[in-house]
Amino acid sequence: MILMVALVILGLMYAFIIDPEKNPEAFFPCTFRSVFSVYCPGCGNTRALHALTHGHVLQAFDYNLLFPFAALILAWYYLVAITSLLFRKRVMWVPETIPIWSVIAVGVGIVLFTVLRNIPAWPFTILAP
Repeated sequence: MILMVALVILGLMYAFIIDPEKNPEAFFPCTFRSVFSVYCPGCGNTRALHALTHGHVLQAFDYNLLFPFAALILAWYYLVAITSLLFRKRVMWVPETIPIWSVIAVGVGIVLFTVLRNIPAWPFTILAP
């Protein structure tokens, strides 16, 4: 558990210190964009994480509209896991099951987001990183 927490803290520190705009070589390039020459649903996540670690929430939304929502959900589940390990029981709320319709809706939303952010016309260009 300590290793997991340390790795997350180190990753967040790295994202805080290294600016992907000024040092793009310090991060992995997007393979999807390299191969297909279009934005994937994750393009802009590194810059969004950098913005979030500096408290610039609106800028994070500008880099990738979905990332702040995904980061919030992942952070919640991470806190649930940590507190469950510490207290040896679940002390924070998470749904017991996730309905299949919500999984399908999220998948369709991600595909739709990916298609729309690659349309080179306003207002869809707003979705591009």
